[in-house]
Amino acid sequence: WSEWAMLYTTLNPPPDSHPVGAAIAWPSDATPAGYALMQGQSFDKSAYPLLAIAYPSGVIPDMRGWTIKGKPISGRAVLSQEMDGNKSHSHTARAQDTDLGTKSTSSFDYGTKSTNTTGNHTHQFGGYINSYWGDSNHTSFQP
Repeated sequence: WSEWAMLYTTLNPPPDSHPVGAAIAWPSDATPAGYALMQGQSFDKSAYPLLAIAYPSGVIPDMRGWTIKGKPISGRAVLSQEMDGNKSHSHTARAQDTDLGTKSTSSFDYGTKSTNTTGNHTHQFGGYINSYWGDSNHTSFQP
């Protein structure tokens, strides 16, 4: 007679395990034991051979400010950046019934301004917007 033992393999992993190197959304600032924050750090591939299978470069990706998403059908490579998140777009501004101190206007069309596909651009707003929403920029970049 022998005691029962559970055999775990890659086809039968423990119920609480995740594949080595998988990005896991975690609801706390405290990193669980045996896990690492994904902050672009290098690691010793000989000390962590299973992690080296997931990241053969020996560098864990920097996931700060990024969102975990599934791979699209487009054929984009695994671990590659999705560049179409900042497509060309336009903003239109119009000042209406704005109090300019001793002058007022009922309407003024600033027109439409466009940006190219490189994204990461800034818009400075003045007048009523600053006094209402605060003096701040609008910056577009991949979340």
